[in-house]
Order: sequence, then structure tokens, then C-alpha cells
Amino acid sequence: MARTGRPRAFDRDDAVSKAMNLFWEKGFESTSLADLRETLGKMSSASFYAAFGSKQALYKECLERYVQSCGAASSVLDDNLMSPRECMQTMLYDTISMQTSPLSPSGCMAVLSGLNCLDENKEVEALTRQVRKDTRDAIQRCVIRGFEQGQLPQTMNVEAYTLMLDCFVKGISLQARDGLSGQVLKEAADQLLDCWSC
Repeated sequence: MARTGRPRAFDRDDAVSKAMNLFWEKGFESTSLADLRETLGKMSSASFYAAFGSKQALYKECLERYVQSCGAASSVLDDNLMSPRECMQTMLYDTISMQTSPLSPSGCMAVLSGLNCLDENKEVEALTRQVRKDTRDAIQRCVIRGFEQGQLPQTMNVEAYTLMLDCFVKGISLQARDGLSGQVLKEAADQLLDCWSC
């Protein structure tokens, strides 16, 4: 007769990490409830809703986890112990390393996973849009510091340069998904920073 043991305890932290990687890899719309339940150990629908409330609520929790961990590369942009150029280069290099790492899905979850949502999921688009805006705002603060400290030409359009850097950061996701190496992307980042003095 088969022995019956205690059911394995539900590890919420591990479940959120697994769901985050699934959303990151497939996107919100392409990740079905069945995909999530399978990834989380063949969880029943009732158990899923009891644990997370809804697919949207779980996505929000996963995005917050992503921002606190993988997406934290932009936090260095506000480090006043480093020069603005060092901050920017560090952010770009760390972002490239993370998004091209074989240890996680390629690209950026906030860029790739919350686009082209159905009308009932526009909240998901708004969540990712805010994360992307937060990154752009951090880039602009760093650019302004570089401008004020004389690292950037006084004729530079700060807003335009911020947008150029932000477009590069967002574009890393697509290039990483297309298989470009981290080394190639870092060389491109160096070219982008050529106008900064040390």
C-alpha cells in the first residue's frame, strides 16, 4: 500500500520567481492560466486564485519582483559617489549583462512582457509603462548631473540625449532576443558615451 505523506508546503517566493520568468519569457497575453498552473506544480485553478487572486495580480507581483532584482540596474544612476559617466556606463553594462545572461530569459520584462494587451488588460500596459518611465527619469537625472558638472557639452540638448540613451536601453531587449552578444552591445554602449568626458 502506498504511503501518504504530508502535502508539500506551498513556497510562495519560489512560485512568484517561476511565474516571473514565465511572464518575462512569453509576455502577459501569451502566458495562459494553464501555463502558470503547470509551471507552479500543476496547481488547481482554485488554489491559484486562492494564492494570487488573479493572473493580473500575480503579474503585478512578478513585475515588482523583477524591478527589485533584475531591474535594479538603474539604481546606480543616482549614486553620487560615482561620476555621472561612471554611473551611466555601469548601468548600461549591468543591463546588457543581465539581459544577455543565459541564466534568465533574454531582454527586459518591463519592455517585452506588457505590450499589445487586450482592453481588459490595459492595467498591465500601464504598469510596465510606469516602470519604463521610471528608468527614463533616472537616466535624465544622471544626464542633468553630467551636464551640470561639465562632463557634457553645454550645447547639448539634455532631453534629446536622455531620449537617445533611453531608446538604446529599451532596444537592448530586442537585440538580446535576436541573439546579439553582450560584448557587441557593450561596444555600442561605449560609442554612445563617447561625448562624455571622464
